[in-house]
Amino acid sequence: MIYLDYNATTPIVPAAQKAMLEAFDCLGNPSSVHGHGREVRKNLEDAREKVAAYFDLPARNVTFTSGATEANNLILKSFKGRVLNSAIEHDSVLNARNDAITIPVNEEGIVNFEALEKLLKANNGEALVCIVAVNNETGIVQPIAEILQICQKYNSHLHVDAAQAVGKISLNWKNLPSFTISAHKFGGPQGIGAIIINKPLTLSSLITGGGQERGLRAGTENIIGAVGMGAAFGFDFSTLKPFQEKLENGILNSCTQAIIFGKSSKRVANTTNVVMPNVSSEVQLMHFDLNKISISSGAACSSGKVKTSHVLRAMGIPEETAKCAVRISTGWTTTESDINQCIAVWDGLFNSQHLKEGKA
Repeated sequence: MIYLDYNATTPIVPAAQKAMLEAFDCLGNPSSVHGHGREVRKNLEDAREKVAAYFDLPARNVTFTSGATEANNLILKSFKGRVLNSAIEHDSVLNARNDAITIPVNEEGIVNFEALEKLLKANNGEALVCIVAVNNETGIVQPIAEILQICQKYNSHLHVDAAQAVGKISLNWKNLPSFTISAHKFGGPQGIGAIIINKPLTLSSLITGGGQERGLRAGTENIIGAVGMGAAFGFDFSTLKPFQEKLENGILNSCTQAIIFGKSSKRVANTTNVVMPNVSSEVQLMHFDLNKISISSGAACSSGKVKTSHVLRAMGIPEETAKCAVRISTGWTTTESDINQCIAVWDGLFNSQHLKEGKA
């Protein structure tokens, strides 16, 4: 089996596995004052320190959650003022507030600066602006520094969904007012993430209880997950650029009519979103799966459904084209042989009887 769906979830890196296995030997509740509790508390706070150290930030800025989805909901549902989010955000942002104003993107998938400034001006500033740093479907990178300048001009808080950014791009993390991460996107376990808050912001917990995580996230902390996340940082996804180039050149050599989204934009090195003309995403996914290759049609957040991407539609891609798109995303287990096999399967499907004469 070949795994090319890293943007959905990554295999756990060995360092995280090792740290988690060792943490299983610790017994106790981190809120308990006895020795066992203190030992577990130390593991939790050590993990918080490691997460903070990766971003060169104080540990007090890190609040553990179950993932970026919960973290995004925490900040959006707590904010009392106007919320603006781009049209290509993750569903955890798009569905968190039904009163949010949509910021359009251009055909290259980049936030429309003029529209953003116009919306902030119309709403007298002081809004919460939510922007995804790296789009999970296309891999397109947003110009966060420039967007931050616009938000600061109007005294607005920029919140960045950085779930797909860790290990893939460089950001001035200290300058971001707030951002969210999810461990399973960069080599940690599923079920653990964090919101990192650098600029004061009034938040209220979505979950009430014992007041853990400084009152922002009640419930006994996921110690094993936190330890795994703290140990997971390190892989540099930019090293995958040669694989991306080989894959995309192979696809385009097979079919000159293939469309690779964001090819002229800044993209991360592990993500390719490509259209096979006249072959639906569903047919492609089944064909790849039968050939023991796992790829995706986009975000893996819709109960296994294959549906037309809202991201591509926001970029002005016609539905007939968007419904033929698939996403191939690589990581540390990917080999050149995997890429060669992927190209061969893609080429085989394109040239098979699934395509009608004259539509290739």
